[in-house]
Amino acid sequence: MTATRISIRSARGGEAAALAVLHTRTRTAYYTAGGLPAKELAGAEQISAYWERAVAEGRAQVAATLDDRVVGFLMTGPPKFDDIDATSVRELQQIGVEPNSWGHGIGRLLHEAFVRRLHADGITDGVLECWEPNARAQAFYASHGWRPDGSRRLGPLGRDYVRLRVTVPL
Repeated sequence: MTATRISIRSARGGEAAALAVLHTRTRTAYYTAGGLPAKELAGAEQISAYWERAVAEGRAQVAATLDDRVVGFLMTGPPKFDDIDATSVRELQQIGVEPNSWGHGIGRLLHEAFVRRLHADGITDGVLECWEPNARAQAFYASHGWRPDGSRRLGPLGRDYVRLRVTVPL
């Protein structure tokens, strides 16, 4: 599979349950890479309502193959941080790629979709949180220009989430 055969589109109403399952797989890969035991993570049934809301609100996009199989997702929205102006910054809330599809450019396509969404809203600044122990995620975001802004909050295993920011000129 190559990124050239992947399309990015809005998530469809009937896809929320499948997105919850995919999110469970991507979360497991993300957190276990940092040393968190998989048994400590919520399953798809616990996060299904989260995805139903995100899809209904139009905050979710998916990466799909030619046969419309979803292999990744992107969720954006107003930042949840009290010290960030929601009128001038958007939060990249989730990027997830099916772990067996890593390394094929899908994450890059999803990130490009995030930038397009920023620009469509007339915004150039993004914010996200990344769990510090996940070196792969840290490297991915750094390669796209994201930099720590000094804000941190406690995460699993006593390891911090690091807040990252990016500016992408119009």
